[in-house]
Amino acid sequence: MTSANTDSIHNHILRITLIIFAALYLCNYFLRLPALNYIIASLLLYIVIRAIFWLPKVNRRIVMLLFCIGAILLLWAKIPPALWLTALMKNANLVTLFICVPMMSLPFFYEDYQGQLKIVAQTRMQTILPFCLLVTLCTHILGVLISIGAISVMYDLMAPNAKLYNSEDTFLGTLLRSYCSSGFWSPAWASVLVITAQTDISWVSLIPVGIIFTIIYNGINLAGIAYKIWRNPENFKRLQPEEGAVVNWGKIRTMTVLAVVLISSIIIASIASPWNLLIIIPLVSIVFPIFCGIFQKHLPEYKTGMQKYYNESLIKVQSVVALFTAAGFLGKSLELSGVGDLLPKLLPSWLFSHSALLSAAIIIIMMIPALLGVHPVVTGTALVSTIIPASIGMDVYSFALTIMTGWLLSNLISPFSAVSLVTSGLSGRSSWSLALGINGRFGLLCLGIFSILISLVGPMVNNIIMM
Repeated sequence: MTSANTDSIHNHILRITLIIFAALYLCNYFLRLPALNYIIASLLLYIVIRAIFWLPKVNRRIVMLLFCIGAILLLWAKIPPALWLTALMKNANLVTLFICVPMMSLPFFYEDYQGQLKIVAQTRMQTILPFCLLVTLCTHILGVLISIGAISVMYDLMAPNAKLYNSEDTFLGTLLRSYCSSGFWSPAWASVLVITAQTDISWVSLIPVGIIFTIIYNGINLAGIAYKIWRNPENFKRLQPEEGAVVNWGKIRTMTVLAVVLISSIIIASIASPWNLLIIIPLVSIVFPIFCGIFQKHLPEYKTGMQKYYNESLIKVQSVVALFTAAGFLGKSLELSGVGDLLPKLLPSWLFSHSALLSAAIIIIMMIPALLGVHPVVTGTALVSTIIPASIGMDVYSFALTIMTGWLLSNLISPFSAVSLVTSGLSGRSSWSLALGINGRFGLLCLGIFSILISLVGPMVNNIIMM
């Protein structure tokens, strides 16, 4: 048997294992069979081991380091073997989402919608700035409503048109930043759920300031793009419409209806069922394409899309699975070993009288572990659970805004976050180049600006809602 055939067989086994893993995980969310957990964990372990051998050298070392540190912590804390399984499965819901979510965008390729978007870009958005404004608005709204699924949908829709401007980094930076801006107020973010559950702050009271912070945050990004265009206009291509190009607005309307149906189905499922959002999105990703294929009479296009998903998307996702499984394993190990509880003690007492510096310090405590693969759900939950805001000289509302800001900036700059890994899988770019290369300086700039804004706005709003 030739090496090419052997490789093909191994890839088919991997694809089938990924599909079986996702199917069993979704089924067991409803069945709750303990024995099935061991089968699912075994499949995940095979996927990770298989992926490690195919990862780039740097990522391979990082994944192995995260697993080693997590294992050392569990051994040191004498954690029983059953909880090791819990640590391995920590991010299994996100792994399932990564496997399923590429299917979500299939209906947007049943017809030549991208060709029409190209004409719209050439005739209505001849420079990259209005294009990025459109990406910002759509990605933020989708991010608020369907969480991480927004990245896949918006990338598949907009990436072909972004290449027309010869400015892929600008597009990717805007995509990542505008998605993360939904963390200022979206109920789909765990940060909002943790804060509203652990403090007296209601989600409704977070919305006005969250939207204002969203506008400022995205405004900084768009202002930066405008400055780059003004500074180096030769680096930004201006589009010229092709002769005779006319927009088929019927297809644009169809694409809009598809987006509305997709979003509505996720919202309705979230309201009408007690299911977790990270279960709803994979289920919608499976059902939505075939429903559209049948309703629009595009079953041949659906089959073609699924064939591409099987041949390309499932192979790409293995590196994402390995990285995020390793990050989840370390995060759960920190939690189980009690090391995560030490995070609040890193705040020196002299910071308590300097509100802006205190906010910045808390955000940094969340950002640095995120660079090492520790999800902010670990650090953020530990900080919210162990810190009484009054004990460090901070009001509750300012503390809530600080945690939310730290959470979203940690996701933005971490090469191990879901947003970086999903975008990496879609674009073929390293998650490191996306997280730190494109967004590193932007993240530091926002760290400074929002630490000051929180120190000014937080106390005022806190006084109002506590009256």
